[in-house]
Amino acid sequence: MKRRKRFTASGTTALAVGLAACGGPGSVVIDNANIIDGTGAVWPDGRLVVVDGLVTCVGAEADCAGPSGVDVLDADGFWVVPGLIDVEDAREEPSAEQAAYMAFLLGVTTAGVREAPPGPEGEPRPPAGSDDPRIPAPRPATPVEAPERPFGIFGDALAATIPLDSGPAARGERDLRVFARSRWVLADREALLDSARAMGARGLMFAPRLLEQERWAAPYRLPHGMNRLLEHPMITERIQDRLLPGREPGEAEQLGAALEVLRAFVREFHAAGGSVSTATAGALAPGLALHEEMDALTAAGLSPEDALYAATREAARALGLERSRGTLEAGKLGDFLILESDPRVDISLTQTVSRVGKGGVLYDPPTLFDALLDSAGSRVSDNPLRMLVGGGALLLTLLLFWRGVRRHRRSLGPRLML
Repeated sequence: MKRRKRFTASGTTALAVGLAACGGPGSVVIDNANIIDGTGAVWPDGRLVVVDGLVTCVGAEADCAGPSGVDVLDADGFWVVPGLIDVEDAREEPSAEQAAYMAFLLGVTTAGVREAPPGPEGEPRPPAGSDDPRIPAPRPATPVEAPERPFGIFGDALAATIPLDSGPAARGERDLRVFARSRWVLADREALLDSARAMGARGLMFAPRLLEQERWAAPYRLPHGMNRLLEHPMITERIQDRLLPGREPGEAEQLGAALEVLRAFVREFHAAGGSVSTATAGALAPGLALHEEMDALTAAGLSPEDALYAATREAARALGLERSRGTLEAGKLGDFLILESDPRVDISLTQTVSRVGKGGVLYDPPTLFDALLDSAGSRVSDNPLRMLVGGGALLLTLLLFWRGVRRHRRSLGPRLML
């Protein structure tokens, strides 16, 4: 496993930023970072200013004056990107709340979550997540695309060539699911790609859910050496070939060919000007699925930068939230990630999450990991009592961490290593 970078902050900033997680919307200045703001601009040695939870300035240090009394973090050598957005993240009960924590720690700051199923006595369940910056969980949003159209515009294009309800009725459930995902090879490929180009030219939006189809085409293998949070049982126990165990060689071949059809559609649609966004629909494990969906987009032919935009700017557009998030611009929410490496080189580097910012409140995933996940179900809520319990646990964790850091301050010099 590669050696991890160390994030630096000056003076007592580390403790102050940590305590902000218990005290409401945050204000922070990120200095000397390589900022990918999501609009197409990149700011080397740039500055990001967040005040009271909102971005007030992004750009060169000379153009972004930091307000007095606001904590300044030196992110030299790190990369700042907008928070990741999952257009549809269908979570499984009963661990939806814990899954929300895990997704957030892996960089998902907004998730499209459908209405949760009723509780044991029929009472409604709130979505797992919160808009409160003090709660380390994604902001919930309502997916736009209807569940009966799982393939969106791709399904519309396919219907013009092959009926979506075609196929023998006398099949088992498993065989029908295999057939439903492999019959795309029966489509007229040129007609399908012509549809992709026409739809893209009209500026339509499409969340292809490529990762889900990849899982049908071949068994999934967990990446190693990127983020230690992937070692958690919530991740590893869900990485299994659940959807289609024991593929027959013929089935695998058909499903692989169908995957190539979908990839070609996405590639032509995007090249023609269509908006491609990320949606995982519960594929794989929380958080990890979104990173792997971006990787699946690059396998289809998008550049790593375009895949990043799919999970930020375009995903915000798909949810109708482009005025508040998706890019780092003045007036938008201060939701962002601090990464160890440039994701434009390799999209898998989005997994090198060093900090997650939500409304200007910074969270350190490795430090908070154990405390937040041991009994996460009692904390992800807007209930004041639960928030108090969660805040107390977080404060205790940070104070213990700070105590250990102080022992080494003299040897580390004036800049505090976190």
